[in-house]
Amino acid sequence: MDESGIMDGPPVDLQQMLQARDARVERQRSLLEDNPHSSLLHVGLRIAGPVKTGRALEEVFDQAVNRLHQLLEAGLLDQDVLHLPTGPEAFLVSLMPARELKEDMLDFEGYRPFCTLMDLDVLTLENGRLVKISREDLGRVPRPCLICERPAKECARSRRHRPEEIRSVVETLAGSGWEY
Repeated sequence: MDESGIMDGPPVDLQQMLQARDARVERQRSLLEDNPHSSLLHVGLRIAGPVKTGRALEEVFDQAVNRLHQLLEAGLLDQDVLHLPTGPEAFLVSLMPARELKEDMLDFEGYRPFCTLMDLDVLTLENGRLVKISREDLGRVPRPCLICERPAKECARSRRHRPEEIRSVVETLAGSGWEY
C-alpha cells in the first residue's frame, strides 16, 4: 500500500485499459462532432504499471487541469474531467486552432515538473476521422523518456526501464506537487 497517496489507486488490467481507450475515442469523437471547427485537448497521464492513480496524483492532476482551463478559458467551449481507475482524464474543447494549441501544450510541458507526466493530445475531426497533431507535425523532436531522454516511445516499446525505476520517477514528479 502506498502511504503517500500518490499511487494508492486500484490496480487495473489490460482489458480495463482497452475498454478505457475505446471509451476515450468515442468521447473524443462525440465532443468534436458536437463542436465542429474546434480542437480537442485530451489530458491524461504517463503512468506505467497496473496502478494508474492515487489521491495525491489526482489532486495534482486537477490543479494542472485548472491551470489549463485558465489558459484556454476565452475559447473554451466544453470540458469534462473524469477520475477513473485507469487514470484521470480531461477533455477540453477549444476554439484555438489545433496546431497553435499543440504548440502551447508543448510549452506547457515545461511549466512545472509534474507537467512532464502529462499526455497533452490535441485532436481534430477531419472528414469524420480523428486526427492527432503530433510533435513531429510541428517539426519537434519526439517526446523524451522520463528516465533517460531517449524517445519515450522507444523506451516503452523495448521496456528498457524496470517498473520500479519508472514508478520512482512518477512518484517524485507527482510528489513535487503543483507549486514548488
